[in-house]
Amino acid sequence: MKQLTKVLVGSRLHGLANEHSDYDYRGVHIHDLKSVLSPFATLKNTTWIEGDEDNTSYELADFCKQAIHGNATILEVFFSDQIIETTPIADEMRANWRKFIDTDKVVMASRGYASNQLNKMELFDDIGRKDQRRTSKFAIAYCRVLWQCSEFLRTGEFPCQITDPDLRAFLLTIKAGWDDKYIPECTERFTALQAEVTRNWKNAEKSRPDIEWIEGFIYRAYRSTDV
Repeated sequence: MKQLTKVLVGSRLHGLANEHSDYDYRGVHIHDLKSVLSPFATLKNTTWIEGDEDNTSYELADFCKQAIHGNATILEVFFSDQIIETTPIADEMRANWRKFIDTDKVVMASRGYASNQLNKMELFDDIGRKDQRRTSKFAIAYCRVLWQCSEFLRTGEFPCQITDPDLRAFLLTIKAGWDDKYIPECTERFTALQAEVTRNWKNAEKSRPDIEWIEGFIYRAYRSTDV
């Protein structure tokens, strides 16, 4: 297995970190062609190591498939400007990120992710592995992913850092300590962000993935391991 790229994600990328924030990394790896073709090899599409540093890596072909479905956590690998490791294969993929974009699927995936965060948020007694209440984490993720989606639709670029000062200030406030008094304002912001996504979606230039290019890219990448 060869690591193709590793980037910083999470709150330290989004500009929402505090002294308790850990480091989250996401990457892409590739198995050699011999292992991919072998009927006897058992290969993992995803590797995940959790601790003070959370590391998640996706196998190249699976990463490309998830990217064309608009998975927001996947797309950040393209756009993070905090690149820890990279290779020519990853650089080519990053330079051609628009070939992976399906505008409608980005919207639907972002809304699906937000809905999942809301479902978790309703479990207000949910306790994390460090004995912290995670309600604020889910509310922040809901707002962040919809804001990123809305900005992408509006500008054609995918922002990693939250640059809206009012939204950022609110998210940092609830991150510092959750209180149920924030629920009404969260609800108002959720509704407003959904409306912004809809408005910007109507006016956005629609993109579709270039499947032929992606398949050719994947083929070249695996061939490069057969040396």
